[in-house]
Formats: sequence, C-alpha cells, structure tokens
Amino acid sequence: MRLFIAIPLPKGVKQKLVGLQQPIDGLRWQSQEQMHLTLKFVGEVNKATAAELREELDKIDHPEFSMTIAGIGCFPEGKPPKVVWAGIKENMILEELHQKVEDRCEKMGIAPENRPYKPHVTIGRTKSTPKRAVTSFINQHKTFALPDIPVDEFVLFESKLYPDGARHQRLQTYLLKSDE
Repeated sequence: MRLFIAIPLPKGVKQKLVGLQQPIDGLRWQSQEQMHLTLKFVGEVNKATAAELREELDKIDHPEFSMTIAGIGCFPEGKPPKVVWAGIKENMILEELHQKVEDRCEKMGIAPENRPYKPHVTIGRTKSTPKRAVTSFINQHKTFALPDIPVDEFVLFESKLYPDGARHQRLQTYLLKSDE
C-alpha cells in the first residue's frame, strides 16, 4: 500500500486553485481530487504497518486551526521546474501538527523526510516545460492568496498510481479538537 498523510482542502479552495490553470506546454495540471496539503509521504508499506500507523495517528491530539495559501512557486529551486505549487504562509500550529505526525511515524520506524518541511499544495507537474513559461506563470500570480482556510481534520490516504495519474482514497480521517 502506498500511503501519505494530508490535510484535505475545502471544495471552494480547490475551485479557486483550478481557476489559476491556463494552457502551458508540458504542464499537467492537478485535478481537484488530487489537491491536498501533504503532512507526510509514507510510501509503500504492508497492511500490518498500515494498521499500526492508523493507531499511532489516532493518538495525535491537536487543535483546529486556519491557514493561508499565499504565493505560487516551483520545485526544485535553481533547476528545471518539476512541480508548480501554491505556498502556505508560515503557520506554527501547522508546523506542530506536521511534527506530531513525523514523530508518530518515526516511532514506528518510518524514516523522517530528509528535507525541511515546506508546506504547499501541488497544482501542476511539468515535463520539459520551458522555465520561462513557469516563471511567467509564477510572476503573474505572485500575489495570489486564500486566507482563513479552516483545518479541522487530517487524513491517512492510499495513493494508487494509474497511467493518467494518481488516485487517492481516504483510509481514515482524524478530527482535530475544537475549542468548544
């Protein structure tokens, strides 16, 4: 099973992200169904590990919060772009949730990510897209922002790969704690 842990986005947010899409040679835009904010990519695990991971994630106690999508960029920096993303404004509560997920995974022997966590929503993937076309798109949308996006859950997803892209299925939803 190929697993990842993510925050699903409200439909209205996904629609606004899809609204940015425009024809760019070699750029494959993400569908609304694929848009999410990854907390942790787990990768291939067996069913027993998946079951243990479900239990570990259930132990996470974290408050609801809101976040802001701000700016458009691409990965990797300084090289031909592979991923076009919408960034997430710095958010300590999100960082804490990411760290709790990372800690639970590490406790099970799932290796931590070897890069710093850079929260983002992938909106497109490139294949030999000219860098200037991507840079032009980024500059055109550098002031793009969606404030006050409520976050009240995170989800363990299974990702199945198909020739037309990945499909994500919810395995388990974890509710965050409300202040009430």
